[in-house]
Amino acid sequence: MFRRKDPSRKGQVDKAVAKAVSYEITVADLARRSERRAWQVAGAAVLMSLALAGGYYYVLPLKEKVPFLVMADAYTGTATVARLSGTLGMARVGRNEAVNRSNVAQYVLARESYDAAVMGLRDWNLVFTMSSSGVAATHRQRYAATNPNNPIAVYGKERAIRVRILSLTPLGVGADGSFKGASVRIQRTLLDKRTGVQRLLDNQIVTLRFTYRGDLALSEHDRVLNPLGFQVTEYRVDTDYARGVPADGNVPAGDGHETEDVLMPPSGAGSEAAAGIAQPADLAPTDPTPATALTVNP
Repeated sequence: MFRRKDPSRKGQVDKAVAKAVSYEITVADLARRSERRAWQVAGAAVLMSLALAGGYYYVLPLKEKVPFLVMADAYTGTATVARLSGTLGMARVGRNEAVNRSNVAQYVLARESYDAAVMGLRDWNLVFTMSSSGVAATHRQRYAATNPNNPIAVYGKERAIRVRILSLTPLGVGADGSFKGASVRIQRTLLDKRTGVQRLLDNQIVTLRFTYRGDLALSEHDRVLNPLGFQVTEYRVDTDYARGVPADGNVPAGDGHETEDVLMPPSGAGSEAAAGIAQPADLAPTDPTPATALTVNP
């Protein structure tokens, strides 16, 4: 009834149990390895997807509109094609360039426009404050009583000249955006203040060279008009034939090409009358008077 246990059989049972335990451990290990590989593959897929999305973002847009500027010569008919680049309409303008453009534009508008009723309030003083002695002399000569083309004698008080700047091209541009000269294309219209009718007078190209002088002796009023000591040392006006010849066929004379290097404020208003400059009764310009010098490093 009671048999003795066979030691060999017990060893077989232990071996079978060991094999079963080993099998379960192997299956669990394989499952963990498979899960780890799955996560690795998923991670690699995510990285590849991100890299692919970044590549698409970098190369897009696959199509873009590239603007080209075609310029044709009015006389020869030769066409020149140039590709435009950069953020058009949002180009950055440095402070030096902005200040230079503003001074040049103010000077040209003040000098080339004419209105007997208001030019004595600002334009007349502005021109002489921003002009060297040689350039100021040409402006005096323009309004001299002996000049047959004197605007006061030609247009009087009932007509005025309005000036519109078409383009301003810097000349001699430096690395910091500053420039030493400019070419300004303007359009002049003649306004009849009695009827309000305007007609095209002409188109001109103004070429000027300027500098900044901190040792100018200016009055407080003139220092407000010209705080940085802007001085035009050369000034020339040419007719812009690319815009057509005026209907009347008259070609206005230029103001000359000045190369005066000595910069000094013009004399007082009394000398203007002594020099024979015709002025309307309500036009009483005054020239700069000595004041404290201000050193400016533009």
